[in-house]
Amino acid sequence: KGLRIFPRNAWATKAQPAGVLKPETSVKFLLVHHTAGTTNYKIEQVPNQIRQIYNFHTSKTKGWADVCYNFFVDRFGQVWEGRQGSISSAVMADATGGNQGFAQLVCLLGNFDTSKPTSEMMESCAATLAWLATKNKIMVDQTKLVSFTSRGSNKWKSGTTVKARPISGHRDMSATVCPGKFVYPLIEKSLPARISELQKLQIKSRNRLSY
Repeated sequence: KGLRIFPRNAWATKAQPAGVLKPETSVKFLLVHHTAGTTNYKIEQVPNQIRQIYNFHTSKTKGWADVCYNFFVDRFGQVWEGRQGSISSAVMADATGGNQGFAQLVCLLGNFDTSKPTSEMMESCAATLAWLATKNKIMVDQTKLVSFTSRGSNKWKSGTTVKARPISGHRDMSATVCPGKFVYPLIEKSLPARISELQKLQIKSRNRLSY
């Protein structure tokens, strides 16, 4: 079963970015978030959930050019393109607490400080991260940290040298509990292990199709 990502227009309808989006020219790691909103939504409510996030992120309160995340994963295991253009190329994201840069953001739709994620959600999260890691030539080995100069956040001021795991949580980059106490521990071992398994399966699949 391959990864299917609903394109941005599947939820955005006519909603366009409210400002200029910039490319992320150097993706060094991948960052896991949660929305901290409702978790008990129905499958038909997902597009509207994302539209509400878009409305908030582009409002005067946040003032971002689009939804800040590159991708969303819902509790049913569906994956959605967030920030416009993220399927085709790396797009610079935003984040509450400041944007460290050098990452692509995958956000789980719900509050995982109060609820546990579904297995379908975490499997699709792993598949999305595996695809992004392969696409951006990121080696998923949590013992080997990547290094970069912070663009500024409420945890790492601009100009600070930051070291991060290839798969990190939002709380590693900003002062927040995101992605929640039920997801953050998974970033240590089980999520990266599954990502590595999926990457190996992708390589085997490509090899079987070669002549």
